[in-house]
Amino acid sequence: MDAAIPLRVHVVSTQAGLLSVLLGLQAAVQVVSIAVPVLRFFVALLFLCTVPVLLVWLHRVRLNAEVPGRVHRWGPGWVVGMWFVPVLNLWAPYRAVADIAAAGVPRARREEVTRQVLAWWLSWLVGLVTTAMATRVWLFGHHVWAPLLPAWVGAVFFALASALLIAVVRRLSALHPVDERLVGYS
Repeated sequence: MDAAIPLRVHVVSTQAGLLSVLLGLQAAVQVVSIAVPVLRFFVALLFLCTVPVLLVWLHRVRLNAEVPGRVHRWGPGWVVGMWFVPVLNLWAPYRAVADIAAAGVPRARREEVTRQVLAWWLSWLVGLVTTAMATRVWLFGHHVWAPLLPAWVGAVFFALASALLIAVVRRLSALHPVDERLVGYS
């Protein structure tokens, strides 16, 4: 008789829906904020609302990605904590999300799934770097219009990253589903 594998399931579809809405709003407002600077406050507010939902969703989908025989580089706690560790947060979240994605598909399709995660992460990094450049130019530059191009490029890449993250969230939620009727809301 086979020993039963204890299965810990966590509902991810509720967070995935909310996260998709927040990311969609963030993408739209991010692009519009280029022309209407007062909207940058709403971009920051949406970001602050999106981060906890993303982290809860990541933690739960990571727990659901436990597959016998599949070793993850990062535990569920680190999937959340790595976002707050300087330098580590520049590459580890990508690796953790790629591991979660790879755990839910056959070996032949892993490259396809992790490519989507890589596109999201590279868009996020380009947005981060160009926004940091725009801020530096704005603080230390001598020309008032100099930071506009990097700020615009950063906003576009952050919007792209939000849209790509919606696709990643939907795919990972589908790869690691949980029937809410079986587990209730936990």
